[in-house]
Amino acid sequence: MPFAAAASPARRAGLPRPLRLALIGWNYGVEGGVFSDWTRATQPLWPILAEHFRPDVVWGTFGNTDAWKIAQGVARAAGSPWVADIKDAWDIFIPAPLRPLLAWRYGDCAGLTGLSAAHLAHTGKHFSQPRQTVFSGFPAALLDHADDSDQPARRITVTGSLYSEAGAEAVAEGVRLWLARAGRQARAKVVFTYAGGDRNRMERAAGRLDGLCRLDIRGFLPLAELVGLQRGAFLNLYARHTGSADSFHHKLLELMAVGRPVACIPEEIPEALALAEAAGGRLSSCADPATLALALDRAWEERDGPPVADRDRLAGFTWDAQAERLEEILMSAQAAAPCGYRLIPVLASVWIAGIILAYLRQFLDMAPAILGVLR
Repeated sequence: MPFAAAASPARRAGLPRPLRLALIGWNYGVEGGVFSDWTRATQPLWPILAEHFRPDVVWGTFGNTDAWKIAQGVARAAGSPWVADIKDAWDIFIPAPLRPLLAWRYGDCAGLTGLSAAHLAHTGKHFSQPRQTVFSGFPAALLDHADDSDQPARRITVTGSLYSEAGAEAVAEGVRLWLARAGRQARAKVVFTYAGGDRNRMERAAGRLDGLCRLDIRGFLPLAELVGLQRGAFLNLYARHTGSADSFHHKLLELMAVGRPVACIPEEIPEALALAEAAGGRLSSCADPATLALALDRAWEERDGPPVADRDRLAGFTWDAQAERLEEILMSAQAAAPCGYRLIPVLASVWIAGIILAYLRQFLDMAPAILGVLR
């Protein structure tokens, strides 16, 4: 498509910064997102969906605003409302100067859903619509045999991303501190297992555990195999992403459904602690390796105890239960009248022109470098 040549550089870091920023501003302000080539490719399908599928309501998930633009376009073609979903933190992905404009552009949504309350909080003051949390959930089958492990609880199982070398080292150091005081007999029984995409990072950090326990470092596993390992753990552990102060990890629900104690490092956010209590699981929120070692002490002492999962309460967080919740939200949005068309292309163009002018001097100063890139 003709616009693809202009849209693609906005998604790469190859251009000089002033030009790239101006291009990003243009794409967001005038086109509504930086994937406008993708959006335009879908436009012929909007009236077809509206005529033949006839949606009662349209749901668009934010990982980028172009998904919202498509949802908005289909909804307008069908004469139905649409709901904006927040899967990724809005204010991390959208530059601050662009947020008011984009919130205005997509302000005709009937409501917002989010992966967590923390995700919805990132929309800040820019949206006034009702906000509802819909958790990612887990398959109901996880609750069917939450206490049926065919192996003694002797594993420490770490699942998922570690996010950084520091995250891997904090996990390994907490386990090392506990093993160092656990005694030889306990150490002979324990298996430290990792499963996920940070296999190499975990292998490096787990070097300090060599000789203290058996190591079982793996990559991604099929769900059934992973759950089998987690059910044989006396503690299931995950690292919390610290890139944002209120990052939410949906893996918490999956781990609690397994029925074994759960710990995270560093400390979890209040929303996750409240969720663990509401779901009837047991979560140890560990500030540092020393605190993690204490959580391991407790979990080891209780390793042969009954499952800690409350199946009845956890059942409210399965995929099926959360899908029912989402359906209720979408049906309530259907009753809300659309707010009308709020795009103001003239104002958007003037605003973008201001951005371009603001960077023009820097752009001219860097003209030799730009010419070098273009050649």
